[in-house]
Amino acid sequence: MQYASNELQNDREVVLAAVNQNGYVLEYASNNLRNDREVVLAAVRQNGLALEYASNELRKDREIVLAAVCQDGQVLKYASNKLRNDREIVLAAVRQDGHALEDASDDLQNDGEVVLVAVTQNCKMLNYISPIFWDDANFVLKVARVHSEIDITPHIERFKVFNNPEFVREAIYLPNIRTQKIVKCRALSNYLPLPAVLDLLFVLI
Repeated sequence: MQYASNELQNDREVVLAAVNQNGYVLEYASNNLRNDREVVLAAVRQNGLALEYASNELRKDREIVLAAVCQDGQVLKYASNKLRNDREIVLAAVRQDGHALEDASDDLQNDGEVVLVAVTQNCKMLNYISPIFWDDANFVLKVARVHSEIDITPHIERFKVFNNPEFVREAIYLPNIRTQKIVKCRALSNYLPLPAVLDLLFVLI
């Protein structure tokens, strides 16, 4: 398609056949066909990256954007602002690629379920999520269980989650929350209630 004549790049049948084989060649289609819903839908189903070359109007089309992010989550950045605030679309995007969280609306970047799906898909997103989640005991425990191979202590040791005795009782038994290190580095009385301290010391002994 790159070297096809203008006539062929504007030939609906030719372009539709081409994008069914390689959606990314939508880049070389005429402006008219980049605004053709059937052509663009076929393109993004074959290669989500084709959404970049869809018309502005079709980047607002919910079905097209959903099909695209299911194929490649990172193309969420090409969707309209309204659809970047669509919970179903954003969840589909972060399930495919956790990095898509960075292109979600501010509201959905603070949605606990969306964030948990994103960090479950890609543990590197732990470095970018809002600090509010590190004070959420349930969230931290879920992350710790999903990513048991990752030491999450550096993410949480400065937050209030350690004031939650129920959290501490659970965290004691998780290998990637280094309670021993925290005990050695800080005075327990600074941030743990006495019942939690006793539970922790009992296990460490």
